[in-house]
Amino acid sequence: MRRLLALAMLFLLIACPRPGLAGDPLSIARAVEMAVEYSPLLKAMTAGERAAREQVGAAQAMSRPKISLSATDSRMNSPLRVFGTKLEQQRVTMADFDPNRLNHPDYENNLQVGMQILQPLSLGGIDRHAVAAARQGEQASRLDTELAKQQTIFHTIEAYLQVVLARESVAVAEKAVEASRESVRNASAAFEAMQAVEADLLQAKVHHAQNEETLLRYNNQYRLAREGLATMLGVPSADEFDLTMPFLEQVCETCQQDPQDLLKEALANRPDYLKLERDYQAMLHRERMARGKTRPHLAVGAQFEHNRRDLSQDGHGHTMVFARADWNLVDGGEARHQAGEARSQAERLAKMREATADRIFLEIREAVFTINNALTRIQVSREAIRQSEEALRILRNRYVAGLAIVSDLLGAETALLSHQMNHLQALYDYSISRARLKLALGELTVEKCALLHRAATGEPMPEPAPMPTAAASRP
Repeated sequence: MRRLLALAMLFLLIACPRPGLAGDPLSIARAVEMAVEYSPLLKAMTAGERAAREQVGAAQAMSRPKISLSATDSRMNSPLRVFGTKLEQQRVTMADFDPNRLNHPDYENNLQVGMQILQPLSLGGIDRHAVAAARQGEQASRLDTELAKQQTIFHTIEAYLQVVLARESVAVAEKAVEASRESVRNASAAFEAMQAVEADLLQAKVHHAQNEETLLRYNNQYRLAREGLATMLGVPSADEFDLTMPFLEQVCETCQQDPQDLLKEALANRPDYLKLERDYQAMLHRERMARGKTRPHLAVGAQFEHNRRDLSQDGHGHTMVFARADWNLVDGGEARHQAGEARSQAERLAKMREATADRIFLEIREAVFTINNALTRIQVSREAIRQSEEALRILRNRYVAGLAIVSDLLGAETALLSHQMNHLQALYDYSISRARLKLALGELTVEKCALLHRAATGEPMPEPAPMPTAAASRP
């Protein structure tokens, strides 16, 4: 009996969930690493880089020797071709000069095997500019990959912080539900003691129901945020992870850097801006390629042919060495229009580069403004929370003593909830704006982003500024 009881207890310990057991820890740096490793977009960009490298090789091959082999087995009765085939095979006899036989030959077989070697000497600059354009395209492809990687890092940080924000919002909403539940109990006790009217009790219950509805809404946002993070990480669900990053534990500082100085830094690092320069240079080379079509092309080569009736008989082979010059004097204006199109495309890219610089400057100014604005909001909301907590404490004591009305008490609870949510949102806006500024500068990498660097290297996070109410972390 004791053995059966022990087995039953062991089964219950294994099968039943154990409270307080957290999932796998997931730091923000680890989340970024997983997202970068999984990202289908980055895999596509990597394949694009390989394609760009192949284009460089194809352009370089334009000026290299070309060797081709050919084999033709034919049967004919054309008078000219039959006589020429016999001559190639060295089988011409006096009988072949008979006019009747010349005019009405029998069918003749010819197995021709040939090889040609061609070495271009000059392609009018097409080969040289094709290589240069392809190299610019290869660099542009690498910049595309870098841009996609930084955007993937930013979206992962954003998804991670949204989960943390939603988690802390749920914790604050749960405390608000507990506070409103306490208010319902106080209102019920006051009503039973005939110190309050039924309307006060109903008002407290409505307020509690509103807080429960708010909690449900934040719980839903929390689930959706975790699903969004799971999508970025390429896993079925993020429920198995425990986000180890405490909510935005960092020293909040204003951004004092001049946006003009930051713009210079961004233009030297932004992958999308640098890519436009590469595309611009590539288009200039394509213009020169089009103009090269109307210039002389020179090549030398050698050709070998062997002709026989079939495999069972001997034949004859001959060689030829040649030099060739091609000059497309009149092409109907095709090359000129292609060059004009490339020139117009280059001008378009130049204007797009100017527009991109303006957009980058705006992104920098918006990020700097949001950082400083969020810092002010953090300070204001922190003080508002402190004052709201004190006001709520006083009103709750006065209500219990019958010296305050329930509407004032519920209003104080609502104000505290609002200030706490505003504080969380300000913390989130500050942190995501820091990452957005790094993205605007083209420096959103693990090495240059402090948020990722600290988490990745194990360096302890700085002590956060004391907050009046610290939201408890949820497993």
